[in-house]
Amino acid sequence: SIIAHTIHQKFNLKVPNYRQEEDWNKLGLPITRKEIANWHIKSSQYYFEPIYDLLHEKLLEQPILHADETSYKVLENDSQLTFYWTFLSGKHEEQGITLYHHDKGRSGLVVKEFLGDYTGYVHCDMWSAYRQLDKAQLVGCWAHVRRKFFEATPKKADKTSLGAKGLRYCDRLFALENDWVDLSTEERLHKRQAELAPLMDEFFDWCREQAVLSGSKLGMALEYSLKYETTFRTILSDGNLVLSNNIAERAMKTLVMGRKNWLFSQSFDGAKATAIIMSLLETAKRHDLNTEKYMTYLLEHLPSEESLVNKNVLEAYLPWAESIQNNCK
Repeated sequence: SIIAHTIHQKFNLKVPNYRQEEDWNKLGLPITRKEIANWHIKSSQYYFEPIYDLLHEKLLEQPILHADETSYKVLENDSQLTFYWTFLSGKHEEQGITLYHHDKGRSGLVVKEFLGDYTGYVHCDMWSAYRQLDKAQLVGCWAHVRRKFFEATPKKADKTSLGAKGLRYCDRLFALENDWVDLSTEERLHKRQAELAPLMDEFFDWCREQAVLSGSKLGMALEYSLKYETTFRTILSDGNLVLSNNIAERAMKTLVMGRKNWLFSQSFDGAKATAIIMSLLETAKRHDLNTEKYMTYLLEHLPSEESLVNKNVLEAYLPWAESIQNNCK
């Protein structure tokens, strides 16, 4: 399928439409960048969006989520600045789902609208938008804590410096977690409560003992750690939670790499299509599919279905469905 190939080129290989246009013309096919963009938009609207909506429903059934957001330029927007959000299931979940959502804003309204009354755990940074989730339990990212102490530690700093000490606390936490990666959920939770909890107690007590300038990098690292202490301790309540939100940051990095090449979307329809297509591709990757084969399969079979409203019909097209696993590896 030419459409599936243009999707693979743009969203997997990050080749912008204008360069694809040049390549097709060299092959003697007068396919324009506008046609490619329209293919992606119409395919999303007609065929991919129902799959995306079902994946969204499935995502909200997962007990653990990760979330992140980044800016994106849309020329049709007055200010041009819009945002992509990513919401994905935890790494221990059988139904690995990665979704992207495009929106004009970066406020809590976006999160509440997308996640609704979600009651599970959400790994996130401490951006205020996530704290508007009334029923979810937020899980703080220790990689952010570590990063702040790293930034507060001068390159030639002595190992006894406060920044270096904060960094060592974080490294010890990650080292322990790394040792427990192969344990069962129950064993990992027991280890956390026996070893991680006392280390966290020691770290936060140490943070409280320090007297440094609040506006300094070290002061901000200490303040950040203490301000969200409760959220950083959430990991102690479930063995399937993780210390960092890196899985969401990696998912967002995939989009950011594309943004470097595409630069912007012309329209909101185009930006939405990007979110939907990337959601299907990244979710497919989590289930070890050949994503171009998957796109081809969807584009060949979905138009033949009488209705794409029936969830039973759509279930057969989800990345973990038996027919998809058999045909799209």
